[in-house]
Amino acid sequence: MEKIFTVAELVNEYGTEVQKQSFQNNGNINKRSFDSIIKKVEQDWESVIVEGRGSKRKITCSGKREEKAMKKDGRVRSGRQQVEHRIPMDIIVATHLEYDMTREASMGLGRWAVEFGLITELEYNLLRSRYNSTMRQKHIDMVTKHGILEENQIKLLDEFTAQCLEIYGQLAKTLEHMKKCGIILFYENWMAYGKDGKFNINPELMKKIQKTRLDLMKKHDVVEFNLTAHYNAKKVKAFKREWKQALAEVKDENGNKLGIKYYWKEYAVILKASSKAVQRYLEAYCADALEAYMNNKGLFINENEADYVIKRKVNIMKKAEKRHKQKLKEYKEQKFTFSNKEENEIVRYFYTQQEIEDILAGYDLGVKKLHLQNLYIERMSQLFDLYNK
Repeated sequence: MEKIFTVAELVNEYGTEVQKQSFQNNGNINKRSFDSIIKKVEQDWESVIVEGRGSKRKITCSGKREEKAMKKDGRVRSGRQQVEHRIPMDIIVATHLEYDMTREASMGLGRWAVEFGLITELEYNLLRSRYNSTMRQKHIDMVTKHGILEENQIKLLDEFTAQCLEIYGQLAKTLEHMKKCGIILFYENWMAYGKDGKFNINPELMKKIQKTRLDLMKKHDVVEFNLTAHYNAKKVKAFKREWKQALAEVKDENGNKLGIKYYWKEYAVILKASSKAVQRYLEAYCADALEAYMNNKGLFINENEADYVIKRKVNIMKKAEKRHKQKLKEYKEQKFTFSNKEENEIVRYFYTQQEIEDILAGYDLGVKKLHLQNLYIERMSQLFDLYNK
């Protein structure tokens, strides 16, 4: 099948209202708008040939597609290659959904990450331990028992926890990307657990809860990273005490206290496209992997799962190396004045003047020694291996 469009006909069929109005006013459209329309045309036709110039261009389309192809829009993938494990992550998620391997349609992002094999059950428990001191102590006991960290080096476990938490955001971006590609339906829904058990939180109430939380964070001068990595800090503890009380006081539209203990976001993920979903996805965004996928799907999936773990560790080690170099540079630039030469020699490598109180209490001294002894990167590697064996 073949069809020839004039620019006017093309804009009328594929253009936005703004583009149509622009063409009506000017008798033509600019290059940016024309290229945008051509991308839409390529979703419907296998071959698109443009001949001529300006408003007299002829667009010859042939090979009408039975199913609309993915829009090859570079903005959808903006920044996605900055993470080494991005492509294998995308492939793992797509293949799991294609073969309907998931047990539930709606789960929290953490459970989805475990379901897809992006983090281990042990890593998931580590992330949950941020909100439970008893669970956290079990992880501290485990890493000290394995000889990876000492009691005064637990901050390193917090840093590893923050690295694991990044997977949640990366997974959310992958799902949003697949939604834009038309492969999945992806819905968000807030849930809470209160005095009467589990219940849904409507968007209006959630907006009020988030505003209260943000106001308290500003009041106590904390940001999200503090809540993840510095939860023993005084200001974080003060925030959490007040936030727990404020959450319990939240009322519904009838003025009834809900007694909320905690809340979370669940994601419903449903495969929307046909059985060719992964093939089309790879063709558009992971072209190098398409041939391997078509030759042996089972082997391809297994190899990508292994590749994901390797590349994820590479990503964590790169960040660890960068942080290690940064901290060593800070230590060299620090200058102190203490009561005697011996104190100056010992402490000047570790803290800024503002941290003297923490030095006297021994705070964070262990992690700083790991940096100075060039053991920091090795310990991060050992933590990854322990949680991914």
